[in-house]
Amino acid sequence: YYLCAFLLTLEAMAAHAQDSTILLKKVTVTAVKTPEVHTAVLPAQSFNKETLQHLNAQSVGEATKYFTGVTVKDYGGIGGLKTVAVRSLGANHTAVMYDGILLSDAQAGQTDLGKLSLDNVQSITLYNAQPAELLLPARSYASASVLAIRTTASLSDSARKYGLTISMRTGSFGLINPSARVRYQFNKRFYNTLYAGWQKADGAYSFKAYEAGGGTEKRKNSDINAFHLEYDAAYHLSDSNVIQLKTYYYDSDRGLPGAIVLYNNATRQRLTDRNFFTQASWRIPVSSKSHLLFNGKYAYNYNYYVDPDYPNSQGKLENTFHQREAYLSGAYEYAVSSVIRLAYASDVWINRLRRTDAFAQGFAEPSRTSWLNNLAVRSRFDRVELQGNLLYTLQYDKVNTGIAARDIKELTPGIAIAYQPFATSPLRLRAFYKNVFRAPTFNDLYYTFIGNVSLRPEYAKQYNVGITYRQNTAFFIQSALITVDAYYNRVKDKILAIPRQNLFQWTMLNIGAVRSKGIDAGVQFYFKRMGSLDLSARIGYTFQDALDVSDKNSTLYKTQLPYTPKHSGSVNVNASYKKFDIGYNVLLSGYRYRLGDPIPENLVKEWATQDLSVSYNLSTRKSGKYRLSLELNNLFNKQYEVIRYYPMPRFNYRVGITIEL
Repeated sequence: YYLCAFLLTLEAMAAHAQDSTILLKKVTVTAVKTPEVHTAVLPAQSFNKETLQHLNAQSVGEATKYFTGVTVKDYGGIGGLKTVAVRSLGANHTAVMYDGILLSDAQAGQTDLGKLSLDNVQSITLYNAQPAELLLPARSYASASVLAIRTTASLSDSARKYGLTISMRTGSFGLINPSARVRYQFNKRFYNTLYAGWQKADGAYSFKAYEAGGGTEKRKNSDINAFHLEYDAAYHLSDSNVIQLKTYYYDSDRGLPGAIVLYNNATRQRLTDRNFFTQASWRIPVSSKSHLLFNGKYAYNYNYYVDPDYPNSQGKLENTFHQREAYLSGAYEYAVSSVIRLAYASDVWINRLRRTDAFAQGFAEPSRTSWLNNLAVRSRFDRVELQGNLLYTLQYDKVNTGIAARDIKELTPGIAIAYQPFATSPLRLRAFYKNVFRAPTFNDLYYTFIGNVSLRPEYAKQYNVGITYRQNTAFFIQSALITVDAYYNRVKDKILAIPRQNLFQWTMLNIGAVRSKGIDAGVQFYFKRMGSLDLSARIGYTFQDALDVSDKNSTLYKTQLPYTPKHSGSVNVNASYKKFDIGYNVLLSGYRYRLGDPIPENLVKEWATQDLSVSYNLSTRKSGKYRLSLELNNLFNKQYEVIRYYPMPRFNYRVGITIEL
């Protein structure tokens, strides 16, 4: 700031002395707006690109573990599935937004975050309820929480016509992970970005055998071979009138490591995914008071699963599914006055699921039409901010074989308030209530022998109160941010799989009810610069008391939900010294139970891991920027489990180089 002021002063003096005017070239600086966590009406947590580079994470699923209130189900292995649940509500209640438009899976209802690489990600933000922005698709309001991912393609640098970034990483378990990103600007209005990445690993990490006196074994069937391609284009009709296009392709073949039961480490289950989508977004400034937003998307997902050791008459289990989605959305925002803004959004989309394997006979082949309409309002009066919405959902299914599920017609409200008690104090109070539901998935309704077309939606009511406080310049601290949120959730008609006549015949039923309360707390420190040293730290803590209240007569009544630790936390420390960056990360989880019964056989022990990253940055005017990195994961070689009998990798490393030209 002082340097800029000094240079401007010199320029003014020179201009005055020469009595002439110099017209400077226009320079446009573009960046993704980072959410203001301390002023947000709704709780939000965010990691930018710099923070993500210090987390020792390869995928979005690994990075989200450091958010408070988050439980990641990680089945181990390099290619193991990773799904995220927020505040004990289950992964189906968390929506994932990719560059402004939601990813969806009508078949399973949840997104595998292990498939989303961090190489092309600029920021990750977790919102409770929904994102803070008012001009959103109606679909953004339909979930209990939203994980918003912004890629580097959402940035444009008009000062440079082209750019090239090349990255290469290798490390433990046979890891090979090259990637490249090319950006080219045809003119001042039109730019393109192409990203390609490949990941291959054998995943044969070592673990201690479970039996007493057992030695060390290697994880089997934990390999992955994945290719990822993204193309982005943006056309600027004006500074704020932008049309954006994204095309995405992901292709992977991976082994699914099994549970280590009865000394058995061998499994031959395989999963092949081919995911494609193309989406477009057009944001139009109609006037100084109003804006339009149009979104469209087409998606195709191919999923092939095989278990050649499945105990049935065919000697294997094979699933081949083809899923398609067509999506359209329109939203309009209008400023009624300087303190009140209104927004209306309408979304419609169609999902279709087809099965083509040898077991497909009699499959329903369902299609689903969903129409959402949302009215939202935001008002700001002095030190009070109010935000509310009313969402109407209409959904109906059709099937080619059998009986279709019931139609869904629901009206769900949400309201939030933030209050700053003192004009001169950065203390803010906030609260929100939201009523949401998640519709039964295609698997819940129509999966062979298990599905139940009589299922009702799973309803959740969310209550939250919290405080935020930001202090600038105190002693050796440049700034400090404290956030504490307490919440209470009520879930009814929870969709659960239960056995019928025996343990080999299951069905889906609405029998569950959950009452959960908890606390999400976070502290961030940015320390004053000490010579060439920049230092920051973040501490997160989560308390979750999530109880099964389905049946008062059951022995499981008021027991903690499976795989939900009461206490968990994280620590992140980042330091920069001259050309070096250092990151130190700690993850902690309390004990939990794999089933509701709190008995020793179900106990999953508490664990803590520590990771370290070191990078060296070199920049030259002629040859670009270079970044050398070293990541040491699970420093103390801790053996632990997130899911019982699925051991996680012990000590491992990654080394990499990134070149920007």
